[in-house]
Amino acid sequence: MLTREFFRCGWLALALTLCFGATNARAAGPQQSPKEAKVSVYIAMINSESAHVFGNYAKYTKVITDADKGPTCKELQLQHVVSGMGDSAPERYEGWKKALAKGPKLDVDAAAQEMLAASQALYKPENEASQYYFKSQYRDDACKRGTEFHAQLMPNWLRFMKAEREMRAFLDKYTDERDAAELTKTEKKYGKGLHYYHNKLMMDGKALIRLTDKDPLDATEIRTRLEAFEPVIADAKAVAEKAGKKDKRTADAIYQGGYSQLLSRGERFRDALKEMLRVVDEEAKDPKAAQRMPTRRENASKNLVGAYNSLVQQSNGTMYSQSMK
Repeated sequence: MLTREFFRCGWLALALTLCFGATNARAAGPQQSPKEAKVSVYIAMINSESAHVFGNYAKYTKVITDADKGPTCKELQLQHVVSGMGDSAPERYEGWKKALAKGPKLDVDAAAQEMLAASQALYKPENEASQYYFKSQYRDDACKRGTEFHAQLMPNWLRFMKAEREMRAFLDKYTDERDAAELTKTEKKYGKGLHYYHNKLMMDGKALIRLTDKDPLDATEIRTRLEAFEPVIADAKAVAEKAGKKDKRTADAIYQGGYSQLLSRGERFRDALKEMLRVVDEEAKDPKAAQRMPTRRENASKNLVGAYNSLVQQSNGTMYSQSMK
């Protein structure tokens, strides 16, 4: 059983914004198979490296308006345009290299190796460029090193992102199949109880957050999924309430173990999604609304990402007592 899972969350202008989470291992599972262990390495690599790379690319290309020609160093807000990696990064890269060398061979191994190679190639120029811009050294060399850094950074950022997307496509399919099988297994073992609705809530939440990462956004599809998500939350609350009425011990376990908070985070995620759709609807009716309030859509998307991450984090921490089925 995998103990970590990732999600990229982005929307239109925030399509390169990343967010990551983990799906709770709700009970101690069997030891990972070699394939599961290999997939866990892929997930750990993405969780560890992607936010940094995508974040650097987004900051850089926002400030450096001509990504083909590179910087002039006359741009504004150059001080934090590139962030470096810490001293532990090379050791981490070596760990990924050793882990990827282990079997079994999977179709996405080449993409994982490419992503790792890009990370290694970015380490030195990112760190040096970070200091170069932060200390405004470009004023002393007429942007000479800035041009040199650009030639190293851009191709390796793009190389990383292309490989990362290939890995995500593989992992999306893999985790979807795993989650569907786990839901069936959970229902067979516990019925449609607390465990079942925990799994179902996270599966449907993942499906919804993925829809917000599409460009163009399909609001109709999101609404259809959201209509199906609403009764999942309602049914989960009813099951938790019924289980809590059996005895005080179970009621205490549902609260103290975090299950009640999980459902509250699910409601918060639902509400954030509704708010994002409301903003989309208003801008569709009034095209000038986006111009009057240019950050409203961005803020709605950030709030949605935060609500989803909060749900995922709560899922990680939710615990079960023996009486909770």
